[in-house]
Amino acid sequence: MLGIRYGIGYLGVALLTQVVVQWVTYFYAPPIERGMATLLPMALIGVAMVFGRIIDAISDPLVGVWSDNSRHKGGRRLPFIKYGMVPLALSFMLVWIPMGSTETARFIYLSVVLSAFFFFYTVVVAPYLALLPELAESNSERTKLSAWQAGFNIVGLALAMVGSAWLIESFGFKTMGIVLGLVALLAFAITAFTVQERREQEVTEPESLWSSMKLTFQNKPFLYYLVSQLLLWFGFNMTMIAVPYVVTVLMVMDEGAVGLILGVALVISVLCFPLIVSLSTRHGYKKTLIITMTMQGLVLGALGFVGLWPGQIPVFWQGLITVGLAGFPLAGFFIIPNAMLAELTDYDYVLTGKRREAIYFGVQGLILKSAIGLSSLILTFVLERYGFSVANPLGVRISGPLAGFFVLVGVAVLLFYPQDTVTNRVKSISA
Repeated sequence: MLGIRYGIGYLGVALLTQVVVQWVTYFYAPPIERGMATLLPMALIGVAMVFGRIIDAISDPLVGVWSDNSRHKGGRRLPFIKYGMVPLALSFMLVWIPMGSTETARFIYLSVVLSAFFFFYTVVVAPYLALLPELAESNSERTKLSAWQAGFNIVGLALAMVGSAWLIESFGFKTMGIVLGLVALLAFAITAFTVQERREQEVTEPESLWSSMKLTFQNKPFLYYLVSQLLLWFGFNMTMIAVPYVVTVLMVMDEGAVGLILGVALVISVLCFPLIVSLSTRHGYKKTLIITMTMQGLVLGALGFVGLWPGQIPVFWQGLITVGLAGFPLAGFFIIPNAMLAELTDYDYVLTGKRREAIYFGVQGLILKSAIGLSSLILTFVLERYGFSVANPLGVRISGPLAGFFVLVGVAVLLFYPQDTVTNRVKSISA
């Protein structure tokens, strides 16, 4: 079944990115109460992450244009996955094997392996995402294929959140990195060697990076979508970095509880998939995304108040209820954006007469990953400046409302997205 064969690739996408976002900062700068060695100061981790994200962001449009212009006999997308998945998995594993006898050496090492990881991540993921509008041509088909992606996204996140926590607690970070790196490699391989590209390659004049990006930024609906997603990811990334600290500092539990708490949100998210598909079918992508982003912003803001609820509610239940409420908005976050961007690539075809799917996912990657890197830097500064220990938890408390604020600003931007214009123009070429 195409949905399974294509969607399983997202397991690898979610698994690798979530583990890196969730654990790198914690691994290199753990809370003092955990009794673990501090490998790097918090500020240097943020700099290394930003450096890696810059490499990642620059690579996105380059790989996008490369893929769109490709005339490889194996297709425009699949060869990138096949050639990039092994170095991607290897660089991920090396993140958890720190080297260097001095702080400077460890900082350089982390910067290099993170940069390699993010570069090969782009080589694999940008062409993988660009397959979506080629494999499914109608909005309903794309929503269903996106739902399969979202389902495997949940599996990948579950392995990242629950599986990584268990592996770390039982065997340590090194073993966790090797095991999960191999799992991700297998997921990419299934997609790479079982899916076939359907759309015949259109023989058009190859575009330069500059001209392709210029055309992309002339798509005004895409700009509204892009800014809203930038703000959404800015806040979401902050939250993913902060969650281990919320659990271990605000809830005063061990690392293994991180997976349990996040697992509840994932289960609820899966249960909400049919509702999200129904809402998007009835009301469109824009309204569904506005609803889910609004709720997500409110829930993220509530994270800062875990442990401060009135009454006698145990802090465990305060955290569990707050994170559990994120299940519904997470379902929308997992399903809608990729399907929405696929529609925007069709709208681009109306405007330009060219199929340029990969550059759209590449430009999105450039902007979002730059925002993610900046949000990592800002949050590590907030944690270091205001505290991330049980004795001084203010930095952890600030992280939730700060993340929620950015998401809600993204909702305000999305209100201007011209959904009817995009949908009607796309329908005109298929009528």
